Amino acid sequence: MKARMAWGAGVVLTMASLLSWTMSARADDMPAVKLAVCDPIKILTQMQEYKDVMAKMKQDGDTLNNQVQVKKGQLQTEQDEIKLLLPTSDEFEKKIEKLTEDSADVQAWMQAMQLNFARKQRIANKQLFDKVLKGIGDVAQAQGITLVMNCAHPDFPADSDKMDMNAFFQTVLLHTSLFNDPKLDITQQVIIAMDKTYSTSH
Repeated sequence: MKARMAWGAGVVLTMASLLSWTMSARADDMPAVKLAVCDPIKILTQMQEYKDVMAKMKQDGDTLNNQVQVKKGQLQTEQDEIKLLLPTSDEFEKKIEKLTEDSADVQAWMQAMQLNFARKQRIANKQLFDKVLKGIGDVAQAQGITLVMNCAHPDFPADSDKMDMNAFFQTVLLHTSLFNDPKLDITQQVIIAMDKTYSTSH
């Protein structure tokens, strides 16, 4: 009995020794982790390409608004012309029918234009954010960084004392990085690198 216990203890010690050696060997093989943090939202909104895209979007939005105003003006002109006609006249009925059709057409056109404009904004934002992720990866790889953490988080509102507890704790949970040495922040480096790449391509 004692021999069996001694043998069993020996097997356990041997396995523990092998496991310890294996874990140590794996730890030696693992590369050292170099950390960094960055704010992707700050990168997105401060890089020059984003500013240029947003300026173009604003221009397109202003153009669309001008077209809307022109079409509304045309409908208003039709309404003013109807006011000059006798309600019992054939011309009045024809104008009413045309105004109804034109109003429906303008409404459908406006809805389609708004949907297309929103779709273009979503596509542009997605494409720009993909570039931000690539820019972060390029800077990280160039510096031998193996992990970049997101340090962007929503700020508490000025009247946070009026927040309900659920909203308060939700904001707390969105703080993914609770502390980091400023030296680890590569946000500005990514912005500079991306602006340089953007300027050389234009």
